[in-house]
Amino acid sequence: MIKMNEYYIIGIMAALSASMIWSFAPGLISKYGNKTKSTVLNTLRTYYASLLLLIYIIFTLNNRWILYEGIPIVVISAFFGPLLGDTLYIKSIKRIGGGNAISISYTYIFFAQLYSFILYNEKITTLMIMGTFVSLLGIYITYSGEKHRLLPRGLLYAIGTALSWGMGATLSKLALMYGDPVTIAFVRNLSTALILSIFTYKYLPMTLKLKEIQLTAFITGGLGFGVGMTLFLTAISLVGVGATVLATSLTPVLGRIIARLIAHEKPSKKAYLGTIITSLGIFIGLYPI
Repeated sequence: MIKMNEYYIIGIMAALSASMIWSFAPGLISKYGNKTKSTVLNTLRTYYASLLLLIYIIFTLNNRWILYEGIPIVVISAFFGPLLGDTLYIKSIKRIGGGNAISISYTYIFFAQLYSFILYNEKITTLMIMGTFVSLLGIYITYSGEKHRLLPRGLLYAIGTALSWGMGATLSKLALMYGDPVTIAFVRNLSTALILSIFTYKYLPMTLKLKEIQLTAFITGGLGFGVGMTLFLTAISLVGVGATVLATSLTPVLGRIIARLIAHEKPSKKAYLGTIITSLGIFIGLYPI
């Protein structure tokens, strides 16, 4: 029988694993994303995610469940998460670079914890508050050396991403009352794919010949949305929104490093200092609860 502290460890490991998967998105989108519209790329990401999750559901059907009255809540959480949030995220990456976009967008951690406190009265420990602010300080220092690239529109897109992701993560906790994490992730991605297809179907055939776009969509969508989102939802179901989103603050650190390798973005010395501070914040916030 699994003890509560073991559930906590499993939840945090799931969140950290999602964080690692998501860290590939900034570099890939920064390098290849300009070859198509942001909405088109996001549509393809949800296609791949829905396909992978459907295959997994078929082989694990006995473990899957969903209450149909909860589907509207799932769809609303998807609107703020992969639909609006990630579309703004892609637009931000295209304008201010992957490293900067992910650093700013991941202030969603603060909004998710705030929303969860307001909506669910979810406990926020002193260490979690300290860890969050230390992590955000690290994120700020990470991108502060790149401010010459912070174009106003790209900055607004990144802030919009943070606000939207924060609400999406918070509503995900409510959505998980109506189904298991895998099924909820599938419905979120499928609903997003159907909605985005209404606006992008004319452009989708043109992207089929673009191998870089298909690869980017598969890695950042099939794996990022399919596997990463499932792990994220699993973490929320085990340890709550606050601890889960704090664990994902590792993503900006890894994302900037990978963006440098893939898209040849060159971080400043402040970026390396921010990496250390962000990691310290994660350690403080996740120290045994």
